[in-house]
Amino acid sequence: MSIIRTALFFLLVGLVGCGPKYIQSSLPRELEKHTVEEVGLIPFIVEPTTTGEIRSGKVEDDGAQIITDQFYNNLLKHNVKVIRWAGQAPLPPSSKTAPVSNLQRAEQIGKILKTSTVLFGTVSTFMERDGTAYAISRPASVGITVQLIHAEDGHLLWKASYNETQKSLFADISAYRLFFRRGSRWLTASELSEDAVEQLMAVSPWAKRKPN
Repeated sequence: MSIIRTALFFLLVGLVGCGPKYIQSSLPRELEKHTVEEVGLIPFIVEPTTTGEIRSGKVEDDGAQIITDQFYNNLLKHNVKVIRWAGQAPLPPSSKTAPVSNLQRAEQIGKILKTSTVLFGTVSTFMERDGTAYAISRPASVGITVQLIHAEDGHLLWKASYNETQKSLFADISAYRLFFRRGSRWLTASELSEDAVEQLMAVSPWAKRKPN
C-alpha cells in the first residue's frame, strides 16, 4: 500500500510541477494585448566571455546558426514577416571611447533593415549528447537568451532565457509531462533547442498567434 501511495505522490508532484520551469521571461503588459507583425532577425552569436572567464557550457560550432534558423522557422509558422540580417550593409562601427552595445547595434541594424522591431540573442550552451536516444553518458544541454527591441528608439520589448540540461524522469520527477511529450528519450542538442525555441515562442509577443 505504501508503494502505491508513494507512486501516486510522485505522479501528483509531476503533474503539478510541469510548467515552463527552464524559462525566465519578461514581457510588458502592453505587449500581451498586441502582436508584432514584422521583425528583423539578427543571427544569434555565442555569448562572449570576459578576459580570463571560463565558459560554463560548451557551444558547438553550428549551435548559434541552428538556433537562429529555428527562431526564423517558428516566426514564419506564427505568420510573422521576418527580414534576416545577412550583412548586406556594413555593421555600424564602434568607437574606441564609446563601444556600441548589443542593443545599440540591433537598433541601428533595424533602421538599416527598415523593420519596426529586431530580434537577436546569444547562446551560452549548445552541448551535444554523448550516446544514443536511449543510452547516454552525457545528456544534451542548451542555454539561450533572446531579446526583442523597438528599432526606432532601442526600447527593450521582450527578454527571455532558456537553460536546460536534459534529465531523466528519475532525476527530475517534476518534468513528468515534458519527459513523455518528448517520447521518453534523450534528445540531441538540436532537438532540445528546437523544443526550447517553441517554449520561448509560447511566452513571446506571438504566443497568442496560432501557428500554421
